[in-house]
Amino acid sequence: MMPADPDELPIAPAPPPHGRSRRHFRSAPAVTGGLHRFPNFGHFRELQWPSALANINFRKYWLSQIVALGGGWMQNVGMQLVVLSLTTSAFAIGAINVVAALPMLLFSLYGGVLADRFDRRRIVIISLALLGGISATYAFLIGFERLEYWHILVLAALAGLIAAFELPAQQAFVSELVPKRDLPQAIALNSASFNATRIVGPALAATAISVIGLAGAFIVNIFTLLAPMLTLIGLGKVVPKRVVAKQTTSGLEQLRDGIAYVRANDGTYGLILLQGLVSFFVTPNLLVLLPLFTVDVLGGGNSWVGYMLSALGIGSLTGAITLLRGSRVEKAAENRMKLAMTGLCVGLVWLALAPNVWVAVPGVMISGFSFSMGNTQLATRLQQTAPEELRGRVMSLVTLAFNGVMPFSTLLIAWLAQTIGQPQVLFASGILLAAGIIILWRRYVHKAFDPNLAMVIPERIRVAYPNLTFD
Repeated sequence: MMPADPDELPIAPAPPPHGRSRRHFRSAPAVTGGLHRFPNFGHFRELQWPSALANINFRKYWLSQIVALGGGWMQNVGMQLVVLSLTTSAFAIGAINVVAALPMLLFSLYGGVLADRFDRRRIVIISLALLGGISATYAFLIGFERLEYWHILVLAALAGLIAAFELPAQQAFVSELVPKRDLPQAIALNSASFNATRIVGPALAATAISVIGLAGAFIVNIFTLLAPMLTLIGLGKVVPKRVVAKQTTSGLEQLRDGIAYVRANDGTYGLILLQGLVSFFVTPNLLVLLPLFTVDVLGGGNSWVGYMLSALGIGSLTGAITLLRGSRVEKAAENRMKLAMTGLCVGLVWLALAPNVWVAVPGVMISGFSFSMGNTQLATRLQQTAPEELRGRVMSLVTLAFNGVMPFSTLLIAWLAQTIGQPQVLFASGILLAAGIIILWRRYVHKAFDPNLAMVIPERIRVAYPNLTFD
């Protein structure tokens, strides 16, 4: 591991009360005097070259990810058009996302165990190769006009299974490329690239589709996946190999250790619950059913589907860039989370009340801004506080919270949208989300942003990992 800043090193643990110990640390240097202000757009005038990009290994990986994400968004738009050509049923569209999420619900926790036990870089390489195979299958079926609805269900399930192992490893791998002081910027940069490609991806997809048909978007995606694969293969020669302690317990026991650690720390537990709550109410409405809402409710044509996705990307990119210049002090991070959660509720209600596509665009941008800022800040805080030995398992719980609730929320919200109407469901989602956020914040989440946060280490974990690394 790379050395942490002196201000970031753990303070010696207090004597363990009742079989538990606490690790005290700060994720940022102490700041005295002055007020912690809400994030504002004046920071954009002071943007500098992010220090995380000074690390050549991370810079190579980040640039390769941009290439792959561009192809991924091209494929995503192509998929949206293919699905809409086969069905306009909200329930049928939701079912595709359900079968993709079910493998994550079942296997993502074990994916976190593997990310802590084995080489994360190799896990990501293998996963990308398998995803390329799925894209090739789509291109073949579309090109020869053999694609049917059940094909999409099967391939979506396979993609979800791969993601259950790839996402925890990918998220945890970033910490091996940058020192802890640059980790917030690295996560924000990943989010920024994700959302920047969301903006240009739909336009590139439209160009590819118009030239070589729907299969074109999938073919291009296969080649873009080669960029991160080749980069990761090259990094294997220069990035120090992570030292993994000899495994003396089973994978199931290690899974229990990760859950016990999260449950023992209210702040971490609250952030993961908050991620699940946001995913339940926001993901189906904003990411799954937005194309159908654009066409059927707002009266936009197929071209407006791409415009709405681009508006969502612009808002999301702005949210990610805001975090690049944001203060690393815990109070400022807490304010950003509050702003993001408020924006999500406002965005859902705005969309519910929008009479046409033009009025809906600002609501989509507010929702995208808040969704990106909230998810990125949440992931940053969890990465900052998670011990290296358990990082993969902590991030697998985030993956589970984000994707695992979708089999239930997507089916429910899609059914309600088809039964009582999407505007009514959007409005109710915004109100219920606000109520849930208030409850979780008061009970758990505020503890995650305590400047003197003390991590509780259960007895079984202290025995299994006597030298936990908080860096």
